[in-house]
Amino acid sequence: MRIGLQLTNNTKKYKKLLNILKSNLNEDINIKFTHIPDNQYLIDNISNIDVLTTYSISEKIFSYATEKLKWIHFGAAGIEKSLSPSILKSKTIITNASGIHSNPVSEFVLGMILYLSKNFNGCEKFKINKIWSQWELAKTTIQLKKKTIGIIGFGNIGKAIAKKCKAFDMKVIATRRLQKNVESKKNVDKLIPISELNYLLRKSDFIVIACPLTPTTKRLISKDQLNKMKSTAFLINIARGPIIDQNELINALKTKKIAGAAIDVFENEPLNISNPLFKIDNVFLSPHISGNFPEYQTDVVLQFADNLNRFINGKILKNRVCKKRLY
Repeated sequence: MRIGLQLTNNTKKYKKLLNILKSNLNEDINIKFTHIPDNQYLIDNISNIDVLTTYSISEKIFSYATEKLKWIHFGAAGIEKSLSPSILKSKTIITNASGIHSNPVSEFVLGMILYLSKNFNGCEKFKINKIWSQWELAKTTIQLKKKTIGIIGFGNIGKAIAKKCKAFDMKVIATRRLQKNVESKKNVDKLIPISELNYLLRKSDFIVIACPLTPTTKRLISKDQLNKMKSTAFLINIARGPIIDQNELINALKTKKIAGAAIDVFENEPLNISNPLFKIDNVFLSPHISGNFPEYQTDVVLQFADNLNRFINGKILKNRVCKKRLY
């Protein structure tokens, strides 16, 4: 079996990751590992690879693959750009890194919520202008207790967010695509079908987008949905930029239709320096970092090792991507 590892172009780092991978395999079988430093090397060698782990793959590169390529593991959760028609029609199994991001992203979301609710932006201004604005700031702070958070997308990240918000005594409403009935679960007061999205929008003080980007979720939040939110509510996006209609969001922020937003992902990245979001006061911006952390590549390898053990032993793989649902 030949396994291609396209996780780093740094030889020293590759050797370190390879050692971690080998030390977590249950069986010593005949496996040849290949370091793939760049896309050209992948093009030249993909026809001889049985298993590939990478962060993304273009349709052009995949066209060089053969039926020998049985499985691709992506070291990312959102892999919509890699799901080309040819890879979806192929017999190649696809898995992703779902679950790796749940803790760091949920921590980041809590940071966003605290930044918005405690008006840390106003505190930063106090440091700059040195004007003692104690009571003005105090009037704008929000206590999270009994406030409602609406989570759109109740996968690993959504569940982690709900658990942390419950620690702040918040009420939790969540929606997921395959949910059929309204029910309560651990850390969720109401788990509702996506068809009940308007209920979530009307009731929530904070709304977090944590669903994958698919044809059904693109522009899921546009003018109509923003108009259904409370004027005191905040919108947080740590999923994918195109899920929100950015122009409508900018308009809602400028006109104070909603209280504010925290945005980590954008329709076009890097975000253009002339984008109006940079000049809007009631929005927190971050450059797509909520799911990043120093140990990321190590965790990707550990997750891949667990699935590789399953693959070797003919067991069902974790995080298998459905080629119909696209996640």
